[in-house]
Amino acid sequence: METHCPYCALQCGMALSRSAAGEGAESRASRSAGVGAFGSQVGGGAGADNGVDARATLEISPRNFPVNQGRLCQKGWTAADLLTSPERLTTPLARPRKDAPLEPVGWDAALDLIAERITTIQQRHGRDAVALFGGGGLTNEKAYALGKFARVALRTRNIDYNGRFCMSSAAAASIRAFGVDRGLPFPLADVAAADAVLLAGGNLAETMPPIMRYFRPETLMVADPRRTPTVAQASLHLPVTPGTDLALALGLLHIAIVEGLVDESYVDQRTAGYDGARAAAMACWPERVERITGVPVAQQRETVERLAGANRAMILTARGAEQHSKGTDTATAFINLALALGLPGRPGSGYGTVTGQGNGQGGREHGQKADQLPGYRKLDDPAAREHVAAVWGVDPDDLPPPGPSAYELLDQLGTAAGPKALLLFASNPVVSAPHSSHVTARLRSLDLLVVSDIVLSESAALADVVLPTAQWAEEDGTMTNLEGRVIRRRAATTPPDGVRDDLRILHGLAARLGCGERFPVEPETVFEELRRASKGGPADYSGISYQRIDAEDGVFWPCPDPGHPGTP
Repeated sequence: METHCPYCALQCGMALSRSAAGEGAESRASRSAGVGAFGSQVGGGAGADNGVDARATLEISPRNFPVNQGRLCQKGWTAADLLTSPERLTTPLARPRKDAPLEPVGWDAALDLIAERITTIQQRHGRDAVALFGGGGLTNEKAYALGKFARVALRTRNIDYNGRFCMSSAAAASIRAFGVDRGLPFPLADVAAADAVLLAGGNLAETMPPIMRYFRPETLMVADPRRTPTVAQASLHLPVTPGTDLALALGLLHIAIVEGLVDESYVDQRTAGYDGARAAAMACWPERVERITGVPVAQQRETVERLAGANRAMILTARGAEQHSKGTDTATAFINLALALGLPGRPGSGYGTVTGQGNGQGGREHGQKADQLPGYRKLDDPAAREHVAAVWGVDPDDLPPPGPSAYELLDQLGTAAGPKALLLFASNPVVSAPHSSHVTARLRSLDLLVVSDIVLSESAALADVVLPTAQWAEEDGTMTNLEGRVIRRRAATTPPDGVRDDLRILHGLAARLGCGERFPVEPETVFEELRRASKGGPADYSGISYQRIDAEDGVFWPCPDPGHPGTP
């Protein structure tokens, strides 16, 4: 079965085939026992009869997909181990009372309990008393369904997702500068052809190793506090002091201005706001930047000269440069440098941000963000509300307004004015959220916490109800990789007995809330609706179909009609 690795945003192509029972399978099963390390639990634990056949493992082999061209990293090679983990949950769990341990329950009992508690909480405290929190690992179909469930089934404004903790600074900067957020506005093949590439804040050789085939040492410059494996493959290392990337970006722009390397005609014809950017950069002369950042003046000058002198040049940022209190300003400053040099819109050149999570791109396009509707439409745009409401068959006035973003949402949980219930999908904020001890306390304060997961994660261990869900090789759907290439995930095996995928979970809850017919369970049916809902938006998928993805090894958005070639 042809599918894709579940881990990072490269979404490397792989093939899955069922292996024969034997020593190799047993060895892989024993390795998988180390995955998770959550200890013994209801419905799992070493030796538990949890419905998972540890001998019926899947063999992974790379395939010649355009991104990885027959290569996989260690994460891809071992991705199937999690499928047979003895930690898998295979039955819903619920607490008979708040201070009681989780106990196995049937699906009907679990969904009935959740729906009843949701209804009671909303009757007492209003619709916004129930919140949802998703993740950048959800398929496009599930991210879309989650956003629709919030606005149609619950009519709550309180929904967001864990991508706010990684990509939001770069997304905000890209929207500010270009009006659109796509991690890479060019395919990876363009990176390989570039004459100069500046990478700020990324260690791709460790986080997504197959991508390094696109970087040539003689063209690569890396800004990073450490001498990472990525730095070891670069021709220039800018050893920036942690937290000073903004000063570095402004200093590089200063040099471009003073040395006469700004593309004046490009700036005049294709940009706005240059005077403000210039004023900010002039306060960051090279010697001052060296004192702040630790990057020698000579290296600053070499970086700018190589970018300005190249026929094809790129500036890429990643989480190391973006995840600061001034992350949006930092990403904007690197974008301003790219604009001053005339890179965006020039073939083989430009600015991009390296998306991290498996569906970090598609997961933020179709409605699980607090301010967003499918197709990257804004929730406060009357025309967008009217279009999506028509697809959903509801009154635009019934759609809630934008809500708080991720951390603000988590911070308000259980407070007098905040949500009293949370439905959590594909995220583990007890581990991953900022100020995690505070977030843990907020989760404990809820009247109702429901978690959908494959194992009893740290967050699931706090839940009132836990729902066992399917994982990557057990479900169909689409993902969107860091290039904006929409691809197919295909089920190679069935989930263990007792496990349901998230689309079926949402359908079951919606049915109990009186709108089950609005939430189909087949991924392709959901995708066809997503196509219509995204039509005309910045992330327009309306010309993309499962059949086209299969035939073309993925289709780039925007793709506004079936005859459109897509937009690499």
